[in-house]
Amino acid sequence: MPTYLDTNAFYFFFFEDQTYSAGIKTFFDEMQQGQQKGVTSALTLDELSYVVLLRLIEKKYNKHPLDVIRSSKQSILEFIPQIQKMFDVIFSLHNLLIMDATLSSVGLIPFTMEEHCLLPRDALHAITARNAGCPDILSTDSDFDTVQGLHRIDPAKFGTSDD
Repeated sequence: MPTYLDTNAFYFFFFEDQTYSAGIKTFFDEMQQGQQKGVTSALTLDELSYVVLLRLIEKKYNKHPLDVIRSSKQSILEFIPQIQKMFDVIFSLHNLLIMDATLSSVGLIPFTMEEHCLLPRDALHAITARNAGCPDILSTDSDFDTVQGLHRIDPAKFGTSDD
């Protein structure tokens, strides 16, 4: 069965985190070798690129990133190459299915938000995981622990006997 990959799985694949990156990189290595199959939403890439853009701007300018963007939209342009490199890597991954966000899936966001007390994007991740037949989600986000039928794999524990 495939595993759904939350946005933070990709984020910590590209940006080192002492707690999560090792488990995520192990999963991605296994996916490349055909031992794992991954699924994510096309909107994951939107979310990833937005979060990465904000973090890179904040790091470079040491200011709130939206303030920087409001004062100069051109600031966005200098970070496009890094985002493109991430996309190139993601699109080259073996055994990864990137699903479209359909109208029927998006229409379920309010219901899923209410049912599981999730933020909108997390609701869409849960919906997409279900639609793809993914019983597991690789995520640092414990909000998914409340979603019945979806088992969260904590990247900090992936590859250990606790996963």
